[in-house]
Amino acid sequence: MTLASQMRAVAHICYFNGVIPLWRSPLLIAAVFLTPFSFLFFLRVISTPDLFRFGVVGGILFTVLFTGNGMLNDCAYLRLERQLQQVFVASPVRPLSYILGMALSELAFTVPALVLFVAILYLVVPFGWLAFVALVGIVLLTWLMATSLGFLISTFFKQLREIWPIGTLVFSLLAVLPPLFYPASRIPEGYQWVAFLAPSTFSAQLAESVLGLSSGSALSPGWLNSPAFDLVGLIGATVLFGATAVYLARWREP
Repeated sequence: MTLASQMRAVAHICYFNGVIPLWRSPLLIAAVFLTPFSFLFFLRVISTPDLFRFGVVGGILFTVLFTGNGMLNDCAYLRLERQLQQVFVASPVRPLSYILGMALSELAFTVPALVLFVAILYLVVPFGWLAFVALVGIVLLTWLMATSLGFLISTFFKQLREIWPIGTLVFSLLAVLPPLFYPASRIPEGYQWVAFLAPSTFSAQLAESVLGLSSGSALSPGWLNSPAFDLVGLIGATVLFGATAVYLARWREP
């Protein structure tokens, strides 16, 4: 297949798994939005306005990170229950095209929620076009990282019953415990570096930097305060998970 044919395959997969379900079941939009919004509501009630700004950024990144959980569930279900992945294996569609199409379908679910979150963010932290473009770039890198990881994990399931607990556990560890909804400086000094073991922390720190958010406290050790460090960490995690998903995932059944 030519490059144009591969791109058409990507678009068709996205339409099949993303646009059609979203069009037929608009309640899916509310379902995607509900969990991060509940965190925001809780933070708005108990926190100061300064801390609430971090919560809105966390809502955006939480929504993006859980595209990975959707990717994991959908790919595992289509492979185990519908045997659809075997159809693509037997077709001229390349693994990268299949992964990208499925990842775009997961992003389609989150776009309405992301638009609303960005509107809320603008109300609490007015930002310019440069910050907006940078934020979009961070969101896209985080989406690629999360969906690549989701696809990789999905290929190792042998039973449907394993999907829900493992997927929820992995992406809750990436999206809830790390400092997405709160500044990393709230972690006790001496242990702040532990947060950066989760690649989602790089996304949060970078987003807070481009939006000009400051917790008033520097991180320790000092190199954790560098936006360049966060950018390298996020790009490195995205490339690592993406390359692993393309080259090491079990594309064919043993």
